[in-house]
Amino acid sequence: MDNADAVSPRLPAIYEPSEHSINLVLDTDHLLSIQDNPAIAYLISLGSKRSRQTMGSFLSIVAKMLGAQGLHDYAWGGIRRLHVQAVLEMLGDAGRAPATMNTYLSALKGVALEAWTMKQLDTDSFQHIKHIRSVKGSRLPTGRALSREEIRTLLFTCENDSSSKGLRDASIISTLIGCGLRRSELVALDMESINVREQSLRVMGKGNKERVSYMPMGTHQRVNLWIQEVRGDYPGPLFSRIRRHDDVTDQRMSDQAIYHILETRRLEAGLDKFSPHDLRRTFASTMLDNGEDIVTIKDAMGHASITTTQKYDRRGDGRLKSASQKIDMT
Repeated sequence: MDNADAVSPRLPAIYEPSEHSINLVLDTDHLLSIQDNPAIAYLISLGSKRSRQTMGSFLSIVAKMLGAQGLHDYAWGGIRRLHVQAVLEMLGDAGRAPATMNTYLSALKGVALEAWTMKQLDTDSFQHIKHIRSVKGSRLPTGRALSREEIRTLLFTCENDSSSKGLRDASIISTLIGCGLRRSELVALDMESINVREQSLRVMGKGNKERVSYMPMGTHQRVNLWIQEVRGDYPGPLFSRIRRHDDVTDQRMSDQAIYHILETRRLEAGLDKFSPHDLRRTFASTMLDNGEDIVTIKDAMGHASITTTQKYDRRGDGRLKSASQKIDMT
């Protein structure tokens, strides 16, 4: 089927993208394919491995929706406005949120730009895709902020563990909540990232942007305890892998290891489900509760936009409930 033809009604089912649904390996063959595959060129242009995984997953889904085996097999130079609009319509019919649909749209516009740059897409077709408007609408925010009691219970569960993992995990959880770090930022920390005098961390965030994150007293104390009692002050990853039988290594941990630690400790503490990113939401909501201004929180979290920071506020339901209870109907 020619990509410029109408989209076939017999399209593959829409799959739910996930962080691990695509593992783009930039080997020699893939590097050589940049010259004729706008999708690969677009993915390589993105600033982080996580972004490449996410957008690569979305583009693989789109390629399957349009009748190809995957993003490597679809002739992206033949994509037209009607294809993009058909994809958006199918995503809407499948119940995808506007924000998700706009992420797909952003990826397709990025690929169209690369196709135009490679002279695979004519200017008129590129402009037609470029000017497709974003999908309007919103959904209630996902995720939640943990309560102070939940945080205490989680930390107590770690501190009640007499193994090396207990001190490490308490330090990890305290750093995630107290500094609002992403998992990728946490595992990238080195011993040299700590400024002892300032009680701060030098954090490398998204877009290769470095920032300073100050540790609350409780976080600083737990990090120090982990270093003094278990890790030692030698160079290398701040938080390292611990094998069976309490074998502390100097190996850097992965994002997925942090997810596993949090889920294990959550189950031990008997808490309701929460995601690793909910600890970052907890940080933002706590700072807002403490009266900090949104610009300060934006800088602390390493966001480029205040709009992004506002999405982390999970105080809304509580405030609405409190306000409604003040309405006197008697």
